[in-house]
Formats: sequence, C-alpha cells, structure tokens
Amino acid sequence: MPDWLVIIGIVALASVAQTAVGFGTPLIAMPVLVPLLGIRTATPVSTVVGLLLSGLILLRFRQAFNVRAVAHLLLATLVGVPLGVALINWVDAAVLTTALGILVLGYALYGLLAPKLPTLEHVGWAYGFGAVAGVLAGALNSAAPAVAMYGSARRWSPDAFRTNLQGYFLVVNTAVLLLHGLEGNLTAVFWRSAGWAMPGLLIGFGVGLWLAKRIDPTRFGKLVLVLLLVLGLNLIF
Repeated sequence: MPDWLVIIGIVALASVAQTAVGFGTPLIAMPVLVPLLGIRTATPVSTVVGLLLSGLILLRFRQAFNVRAVAHLLLATLVGVPLGVALINWVDAAVLTTALGILVLGYALYGLLAPKLPTLEHVGWAYGFGAVAGVLAGALNSAAPAVAMYGSARRWSPDAFRTNLQGYFLVVNTAVLLLHGLEGNLTAVFWRSAGWAMPGLLIGFGVGLWLAKRIDPTRFGKLVLVLLLVLGLNLIF
C-alpha cells in the first residue's frame, strides 16, 4: 500500500476517534507513523494534525471550555515540552518506539479496566501530571494518557473532558511544533507527509461529528481502546 494512502487512512481513523470521544489522534496515529516515517518526522506530523483538529473541535464545542481548569496543567506541560523534544536527539529511536508501545498499551489497559481514581483537589497534582505530559508531548506527541487520567481524577463531565482537552492540546501542540522547527525536524519529508494527512483529517473530522450524534460515546471509546491495545502490542513486539 502506498505511504500516502496509509497516512490518509490512519489520520482519518485517528481524527474520527478524537472528534467523537475527545482523544485518539496521537495514540492511534503514532504507532503507525513511527515505523513508516521515523520518530523525528512522525512526531511533528502527528502534532500538526492534532493542532488543527483541536482547533476545529474547540470551535465546534467551545461553550464547554473552561480555561481555568487547565491553566496550571498547561503551565507545567510547557515546561516539560522542551525536554521531551530534546529526548528525540538524545535517546535511540528504537528505545523511544518501544516506550511509545508501552505507553499506548498501558493507556489501553487503564481505559478498559477503568480503575477508580481518587479525587484530586490540590493544585500540585496539576503540575505533576502536566510535567509528565509535557515530556511525553515533546518526544512522542502522546500527552493524552497523563492528561486524561488527570481529567478523570478531577471528575470532569464528558463535555468538559472533551473540550478542555482540545483547548489544552491546541496550546501544547503549537509549542511542540515550534520546538520541532527549531530542532530542524520540519524537513521536506515532514511537509509532504503533513500534506497527505490533511484529507484524512477533514474526512475524520466530518465522520466524527456525524458519529458523535448517533453512537454511544462510551461504547465507541471502548472500541478505540481495543485498537490501541493491538497497536501498542505491535510496537513492542
């Protein structure tokens, strides 16, 4: 199958998931894009897709966005992002690929088992989760597990969960993309691959909006988690 068709297909699938349930773009796209493009190109490609998609979703559901709910989380994340971007140059790509597989697999198991997290009230937790999310965002464009766990522990409603994540990712992905540009990772291969991803993004966004009105988001979210389980295992083994 041609590379451009793979990119369009996986970005469309990831965009459907993120639009319908609030997460999915990096966790679904990265396990496929990394073996195809290499981690230095896959991470910024996934980032630009997530950035544009977050903007579209936030525009559509902006009424539920609460900037105060993510302010401390964002501050800590932006501190951690430069370290994550630098890790791409410091750590062997195979190690980061395996780490991505473990992260995706772990998040899938967390979502499927649905353990009851304690309620986190103290603002200090936002800085802890945010710092971890920043490193993961910079290196693997995969801040979602840490941020989703934080949102669950804060007992965000489903609408707030989806919209707060998009506002958060809009800012974080902008910072990640700028830093990748400074690191010289926005190569000709990146721009070509990002261009191929755009049709998939638009298709996925449209389908995701259609599905969001017609399916049970909890059931669809479980299907996404099963897919993540398979993708994570594939990266590890």
